[in-house]
Amino acid sequence: LTTVLLVWDLEHKTRFLRVVFRPQSKSWLARGAFVLLAYSGLSGVFWLASVLGLGAVTTILLWPTVLVGFFAAMYTAFLFGQCEGRDLWQTPLLPVHLIVQALMGGAAVLALLPPPAGGSAQVLAVAKEALGFTVVLHLLMVAAEFMMPHATDNSAYAARLITHGPFRNWFWGGVVGIGGILPICLLWLMPCDFYNVAFAGVLAMAGLLIFEWCFVMAGQSVPHS
Repeated sequence: LTTVLLVWDLEHKTRFLRVVFRPQSKSWLARGAFVLLAYSGLSGVFWLASVLGLGAVTTILLWPTVLVGFFAAMYTAFLFGQCEGRDLWQTPLLPVHLIVQALMGGAAVLALLPPPAGGSAQVLAVAKEALGFTVVLHLLMVAAEFMMPHATDNSAYAARLITHGPFRNWFWGGVVGIGGILPICLLWLMPCDFYNVAFAGVLAMAGLLIFEWCFVMAGQSVPHS
């Protein structure tokens, strides 16, 4: 699905074939395409084996799929790292932050599964703890990125656009409030039931979407001269 969405987003979709069959080995765009293809293939086979009840196959594929999934989650950090004119995207925290975001997304999806599909109350409890832990980690990494001094004026200016500039309402209201504080309150101050945990997952994903939008837009809003 990730690969399909990536290709669908391209203006000239046939150029994806050029990336696959005539890749530029030093480009993370090409490397990322192969990572996404590998993850899509492993995930598809893992899902099919689960549906068919092939327990031995799922056991073998579990950790390779997880590891490639981590690479699929964080390859964007290396792609951004090649955009040398965008200093905000050069943070060494980004690969780890993207993994945390992927885990948070997984916990949110698990929390959104209805009880018949999601399983027992134990599964809901795992989703609750995983979501709460990853939301806190996400907020700590956001704080480390935007509250600490920056190495260059370019990155400091981009960060200020987010915290005090045109993106400030989205950042403080959407990322910190809706996507951070509210989910934590729902998860740790309210009863552990499906509706509270699921709503916390929706809020966390909304906050993450807002954060990514702010991060991408502010990073390229800094003038080069």
